[in-house]
Amino acid sequence: MTDQNDIRSILVIKQLNIGDVLLTSPLFANLRLHYPGARICALVYAGTEAMLTDNPDIDHIYTCNRSSRQESKVHRLRSEFRQLCEIRKERFDLAINLTVGDRGAIAAFASGARFRIGVESQGRGFRGKDRFFTSLLPPHASTMHTVDQNLICLSALGKKVIHKKVSFYFPDAVRDSILLRLRTHGLEPYRFFHAHVTSRWMFKTMPAEKMAYLLDTFFERTGLPAVLESAPVQKELDYMHSVLACCRHPHVTLEGDVSLKELGALSALSCFHVGIDSAPMHIAAAVGVPTLGIFGPLPVTCWGPWDNLLCVSPYTASRGVQCSGRNIALQSDKSCVPCGRAGCNDSKISECLNFSLKELDAVIDRFLECLRSETDQP
Repeated sequence: MTDQNDIRSILVIKQLNIGDVLLTSPLFANLRLHYPGARICALVYAGTEAMLTDNPDIDHIYTCNRSSRQESKVHRLRSEFRQLCEIRKERFDLAINLTVGDRGAIAAFASGARFRIGVESQGRGFRGKDRFFTSLLPPHASTMHTVDQNLICLSALGKKVIHKKVSFYFPDAVRDSILLRLRTHGLEPYRFFHAHVTSRWMFKTMPAEKMAYLLDTFFERTGLPAVLESAPVQKELDYMHSVLACCRHPHVTLEGDVSLKELGALSALSCFHVGIDSAPMHIAAAVGVPTLGIFGPLPVTCWGPWDNLLCVSPYTASRGVQCSGRNIALQSDKSCVPCGRAGCNDSKISECLNFSLKELDAVIDRFLECLRSETDQP
């Protein structure tokens, strides 16, 4: 790629889920350092933009709705066409599509950018899509962490990775709001741990009684209660309440809708985070809180909680318990893990998450030892 020195506007496209969008933040930081005077924008799905708002490396965020069955096809196409026209008016010099999705490829091409970077589709999506790009990246290695995957595009620009810090920002007003809610439960900062135990993908969740054992054991070992929350979705609330019903010790729930920004503030005010493989786990790691991530069918090598104090991903094993600085990823060592499926045989139930009490005790010991080691450092 040539004649890049006059790049004045950049569009980064990441049309995926909440955690995926958060893990693009190191790319925006590197682009800002390499192109300090450029206008840098993002295009993401509506509902994920909180991962990037308040980020000083980003000038504007475009959001688009996911395909909805409630919308007519004509209405959806009109809405998307209007947005593409709006993006076209920006006259971007560089467009980077970080996924292999068709919509991202169309947006990159429609932007009219002189330089368009994408990932080789390997036949996925509509035919000829790869020709929409002026530079194609090879498919990501299955063992590469998502943070590193997002940064590969810098090589196509002839730029080096300066740092790999995942950043999440929230206003002081959000922190104050969470402090107030905590104090209504008699809790002060750093006198609790944050636990996110559920997901819209229920195959990522542990059996309720095993999660309750994990929370109770942390309480017994540290004297700290858990503060739990969930999305305002009935199946997630029901699961969280089933966990609490199995607990032997009192824990706290923040009932009602807790925003994504508030999740970050909640983690930042906690001693540590315990959570399943989900966006809140990535948020907790991004705000620098020691994190225990619980994994089922998905690979830790790609999705393990990122430690900003490290410059490389230490997740190299295919399965089992792995450490990354202050963070630990708990995953079964069964030979079928990670299968990448929605539960065993797509049953929505992951037997690999039914850890024995011995396995849970061992990872608790290891995690608390990491916490003690960090506290003892001068």
